[in-house]
Parts: sequence; structure tokens; C-alpha cells
Amino acid sequence: MIQKFRWKFIGASVAALLIVLLITLGSLVGITRIQNQNEVNRVLTALVKNEGHLSPHNAQPAFGNQDDLINRNFLAGKYNPEAVYQYRYFAVTIDANHQVKVINNNNVYKIKNTEIADITRRTLAEHNKQGNIKAGQNQYAYRVTKDSAGQTLIVFLNETLIYNRFWLMFRVAVVLGIGALIVFALVLILVSRRAIKPIIDTYHKQQEFITNAGHELKTPLAVISANAEMEEMLGNDSEWNQSTKEQVDKLTKLVNRLISLARAGETGELTLSKVNFSKIVKQSTQDFKSIMKKNDLTYQVSIREGLNVIAEKHSLAEIINILLDNARKYCDPHGRIRVELSKSPLSKNAVLRISNTYKEGKNKNYTHFFERFYREDESHNSKKGGFGIGLAMARELVQAFRGKISVGYKGEDIVFTVSLKIVK
Repeated sequence: MIQKFRWKFIGASVAALLIVLLITLGSLVGITRIQNQNEVNRVLTALVKNEGHLSPHNAQPAFGNQDDLINRNFLAGKYNPEAVYQYRYFAVTIDANHQVKVINNNNVYKIKNTEIADITRRTLAEHNKQGNIKAGQNQYAYRVTKDSAGQTLIVFLNETLIYNRFWLMFRVAVVLGIGALIVFALVLILVSRRAIKPIIDTYHKQQEFITNAGHELKTPLAVISANAEMEEMLGNDSEWNQSTKEQVDKLTKLVNRLISLARAGETGELTLSKVNFSKIVKQSTQDFKSIMKKNDLTYQVSIREGLNVIAEKHSLAEIINILLDNARKYCDPHGRIRVELSKSPLSKNAVLRISNTYKEGKNKNYTHFFERFYREDESHNSKKGGFGIGLAMARELVQAFRGKISVGYKGEDIVFTVSLKIVK
């Protein structure tokens, strides 16, 4: 249990860091993306206003000036006249005869006029005023408008170079994020035991107290039981004496369960080995056969032979006994109890299902059934003679075997399912 809690602590801490990194680095990458998009729009605006030409002087109105409060923020930055020389663009016009005329291709590298004409025709075919188009290894943003002579003007801006900063930031963020998570996880693994040491100490003290208190309680209970038997031998076999014997027997069972539960919490107390699951289920169901008959219950057993799992023999039998006893207690009068041991569809797990008819179980809350001392109905549970720790102990033991246990309601049956990995 301590190891499980430790890994949950590490997992929760790493998940928290992951969320922080996603927010911070994601915001940084997002801001860079917005900045690049705004930059593309500003350059296209400047090109449209100046009919395909861009210079430090004519670009300034579109980029803003140094006294513009908006462009002095960290997104846009101050206007730098030298910045216009970093952009790659070209512009064309379309005359009345639909002829393409290149008016500026001085700022692109080795693009022939025939290629520009092809790009222009593909752009016009999209029938959009603005958008993006692929040309070779580059992506161009374009905008369609009218020039001063009334001809169609199309300006193209190479946005691949602009967005390179975004992709660089994205790759750096991914690498830094993964690196930070790995380093944080390694450090946390090294120091986690020290971090949860107070909890470990408290848990061990609690387990030790339960075990010691249980053993101390056994002595007075044994004395009370012996005195009650002596009274019975002396002829004082009254209803009060019988009640004392019943309560002593009930307390003895409770103490034994508490000690078993405390030990089940530490997997070190259990020596796991290969055991015959089929044989143990067969023996346990056979032991309950007379009890089920006495309670006038229909008892159906189906066991697949030869299923072996990694567990501890006596603890595995205890799990089955707990589930069978629970089924007996809460089965409807003259109801049916089913026990089925089979392989999972993928043949990797041995699956034990123990169900009992319980018509009142439709609206019950099954999420708390494996909690220690859980009782949904105090009076009902006391009538059945339960303590609220049997199912909790079953869960602890199944988890010690690295298996799974669950409960649900199907039809008119409460169904408990135990799944353990099969070994050859």
C-alpha cells in the first residue's frame, strides 16, 4: 500500500507540473503564433497600400510608429526601418485581357515569371480575397485587391520564413517540457520516500497498534469465553450466558479480521507463489455447500480446471470465503448464488465471479463497498452479523496479488468479480 501511495504521489506531482508546463509553454508558443500572424497581416497591408513595393519609408504607416502605444507592446514591438529587408514577396497585376504582369519579383530567390504566372492562376481559381498557397518548399500568404489603375493586384508574401520562429519556439518548448518532466520525475523518485516518511511512520504505527491491540484483546476474550463455558457446565445455561458466548464469538471474529486486515496492507507479510486457483475455488465452494443448503439457497458452481495464478494459498482462500459468506448473508430468501471461474476473452486472466440475487440492490451505491467499516444500512448490516471490513480485506489481498476486484449490479444480482493474471 505504501508503494502504491508513493507512486500515486509521484504521478500526481508530475501531472501537476505537466499542467503548469502546458499552460506556460503553451502560452508562450501561442503568443509567438499570434505575433507571427499579426506580422504577416501588417506586411500584406503595407504591400497592398504601396501596390507591391515595400521600403523603410512607405512601410512605416502600416507598421506604426514608435509613439504608437499599441505597437510598443511586447507583441508587435517598435518599428525598425531595417526590418523590411527581411521579407520575401512578389506582386502581380491582371489586366483586362487576363494577362499576368509581374510588377515586383526582386525580393524572391530564383522564381521564374512562368512559375509566378502559374501561382497566380491557382490563386485566382480559389476565388478568395486572401488566403495561403503552396509554392515549392514555401507557403505564401496572398491578398487580392485593386490598384490605382483599377487592375487586379495580387501580393504574395513568403510566410514560411516568418513562421520559422514559431516552429523553432514550438520545438524548443517540447524538448524543454519533456526534459523538465523527466528530470522532475527522477528527482521526485529519489526524494519521494523522504517526503512521505511521516505518512509511512503513521501508517506503520497504526498497523502495529491494531496488531498489538488485537493480540491483547484475545486474552480477556478467551477468559470470558472460558468463564461462560464454566457457567454452562455448572448448570447456569441461561439466555444471558448464551448471549455472552455469542458476543465473545463475534468479538473474536472481529479481532481476527482486524489483525488480518492490518497484515494484508503490507505485501511483505505475504509470500507469493504459483497456486492452483481452480483447486482453491473448488475446495472453498465445497465447504460452503452445506451452509447454502441449510439456508435453502440455490447453489450453482462452474469451475474451469487448471487455472494457475500468482498468490498466497491461504489468503486466496480467505478472499473466496469472504465473498461466499457475503453472498450468503445478502442473498434473497430462497435465492440463487452463482460461482463461476473462467478465463478472460484474451486468456490472460483468470476471472472469478460470485453473484447472489438481491432484488433491493438496484439503487444501492456500490462505489464504497470496499471501504473499511463501510455500512450503508447500520441496522441491516448488524442483523447480518457483518463488521464492514471483510470486503476491505478482500480488496487489500487482491491488490497484494496485483489483481483487480470490482462489484456491480446486473439484472437482479450483485456480482463480485476478481481478476488475477494466469501463469503457466
